[in-house]
Amino acid sequence: MEISTKRLVLREFWEGDLDAVHAFAADPTVCAFVEWGPNTIEETAAFLRQCGKQLLEPRETITLAVTRDSTPIGSIALMRAESDVARGPEEAEIGYVLRADAWGYGYAAEAAAAMLELAWNVLGISRVVATCRPENTGSVRVLEKVGMRCVDYLPGHKRIDGVDRDSLLFAMRSPLRSPHA
Repeated sequence: MEISTKRLVLREFWEGDLDAVHAFAADPTVCAFVEWGPNTIEETAAFLRQCGKQLLEPRETITLAVTRDSTPIGSIALMRAESDVARGPEEAEIGYVLRADAWGYGYAAEAAAAMLELAWNVLGISRVVATCRPENTGSVRVLEKVGMRCVDYLPGHKRIDGVDRDSLLFAMRSPLRSPHA
């Protein structure tokens, strides 16, 4: 699977992506708001192997490399089965991470908008949800920029560095479906 945007290509991860992916997956700044990482090289290699297993049908999770000039600068995923906040097969959760030097350029919003188009137009998903930590103002802005709205506050939702952290829950219904679908 490959999706091209104005400045990015979202594509399957390749074996040769290990060094580029590990560069952001091992960065404590990048991992500050997520429940994984900073990764060891073995954990990053396991992540890439898991992405390869996702190619089997039926594909419940689509995890793609966010690339600029053929180099991964991040990862974005659309998850059905692995989500604790999506309710049923017509809903999915979106999640993303970018290396720190790619923050602030609109890449996350560009990649998320492309994945939302995939969700609506190809996969027939009726609602997409996302979570982020309340203090992650950059991610809040990304989700709002792509049209998602905060619909709930989830106390103690994610365990990060041994601490239960709160989450904001964002949601968006497909523009192709009726609001009551």
